[in-house]
Amino acid sequence: APTINPSGRRRTLTRACVHLTRELVINDGLSRMNKLEVAEALAFYLNELRVANDAVRLGGALGIAVGADARNEKHNKIMYNEGCYWRANPENCSYPLRPGVAAKGLYQVSLAFMNAIESVLDRYGPPEAKLSPMGPHHRENDDEVHDYDHVVYNATRAKKIMTEDRDVAFILDNFDGDLFQGYALIVQIFDEELQGVIQDAMTDNKAIFAVFVLVTFVGVYWMIFLTAVKEAFNEGAKARTFVARIPAHTLNPLEIETLSFIFQGRRHHEEGNED
Repeated sequence: APTINPSGRRRTLTRACVHLTRELVINDGLSRMNKLEVAEALAFYLNELRVANDAVRLGGALGIAVGADARNEKHNKIMYNEGCYWRANPENCSYPLRPGVAAKGLYQVSLAFMNAIESVLDRYGPPEAKLSPMGPHHRENDDEVHDYDHVVYNATRAKKIMTEDRDVAFILDNFDGDLFQGYALIVQIFDEELQGVIQDAMTDNKAIFAVFVLVTFVGVYWMIFLTAVKEAFNEGAKARTFVARIPAHTLNPLEIETLSFIFQGRRHHEEGNED
């Protein structure tokens, strides 16, 4: 269960990186962030994506004790085996922006995505762009506003950059492309794994409850049975004591025969009659 949240968060971090990459290379002011802020934020979320990716795979971070690499074969098949199992047609792994990458598994796609972001940061970010120890830059108050020469989307410039820069095109394509779809499939696998654990736990719980009911039922009724038998023997002992105290010399033959019939049983009485 602890694996699901970081695994799902990778999709959010992927899209955050895509958005910030677009803001960094276009730099049109629409985000109301200057280039340094965007670069620091992009570097921060890239690092968050790396941490989440390693935690899901290897464990030892973000509350995950054992990574999926060590326990989930379906995860490993998607991440490391050849093929693009997240696509509608897993056999068609062509990817012009990164030839051959998709066919090597989702892990190689994720590495290519992160390397492309590092390349974009180096080429488009300001020289002082770096990961802030406190995370992305936050303004001290709402009155801190940066000046922009223009806040207009330059479609021509955007198209030129996305056409000529394969790293940028590759990153933007993964807003809902291979990496996002692959991460979504991994989340689905972890959901199925969790449902399996829950079903096993419910089955075990039902079995334990059934054993408890059976033991309780048998135990209670066995105790009742033993108590009844014990009381029967006690009553028999009391009856014998009572009979032993009766003055038999004062009874007539009919009364003696009646007592014998009661305490010796019908079978003994019938045998006596046959004699």
